[in-house]
Amino acid sequence: MSDQGAGESRPPKRPGGPGQGSHKPAGGGPGPKRRGGLRLKRLLGGEGQDYELDHPKCVLEMELDYEEGIECRKAGDPEAARDALRYALQGCGDNMWVHVALGRIALEDFNDATLARGHFGYAFELAERAFPPGFHGCLPQHRDANRPFYDAIDGLIECYEALSMPGEAQSLRNVAEALIAGRRSRLSGPPRGPGKPRKN
Repeated sequence: MSDQGAGESRPPKRPGGPGQGSHKPAGGGPGPKRRGGLRLKRLLGGEGQDYELDHPKCVLEMELDYEEGIECRKAGDPEAARDALRYALQGCGDNMWVHVALGRIALEDFNDATLARGHFGYAFELAERAFPPGFHGCLPQHRDANRPFYDAIDGLIECYEALSMPGEAQSLRNVAEALIAGRRSRLSGPPRGPGKPRKN
């Protein structure tokens, strides 16, 4: 479904450049911040049925830490990448890009499909909360703001396949296809809910 590696997408840029980041102060950082939360906004133009996810401002504020995690992983150090990404979550617990990247690390670097499912599933649930009941608009896959949602679905599908749960994987494919096409879909989350990701 995706045309680029999950976890490799970047938060959409806004005028004025990225946030300042907040690289690791001595003594650790504060607990997870949940300012704002994810929302759904209608896109101008078209038939009025196209939407995109509107991410909290803290996503940009923690962008440098997210990018540090991605660079550490590219350099072959998944443990350092995981640390940087976890720190980014302390500043923005509702950052879908970070949850997707942590899911990729768990799945591809540590071969832990259960932990990966927790991260991908949490990202999915963050987006799911933004959809009103009976939502049947279109969530275009090519929009940068929507990419981490579809990356989370791709990751969950891989996890369910690795865990020998093909029915759950197909259910998620159906959800994605309905949202791309703008058909009414039951957004009830992945079957047997993924729950919150573990800390390790």
